[in-house]
Amino acid sequence: MPMGRARLQEELLATGCPEYIVHATLRATYRRVSERDLAMQVVTMAGRATSTQTRGRIARLLSQRGFDEDTIETVMGPLMREER
Repeated sequence: MPMGRARLQEELLATGCPEYIVHATLRATYRRVSERDLAMQVVTMAGRATSTQTRGRIARLLSQRGFDEDTIETVMGPLMREER
């Protein structure tokens, strides 16, 4: 499952990889791929958000996968509008 910048950084640092290599890897990775697009993949994999509870679960999943609040709000916005 795709992950956000924060989670990838955490996992790379946990392996003992030097910090300068982790930061270079993050720059290269997220220069080529949109974190928003990755977050949308997570939303798609999680399935249709038909209830407030489900949308909350998806938002928590995105947070756990290391996506920042701005990205979560961006991808969850259309789901929240569906509710209205």
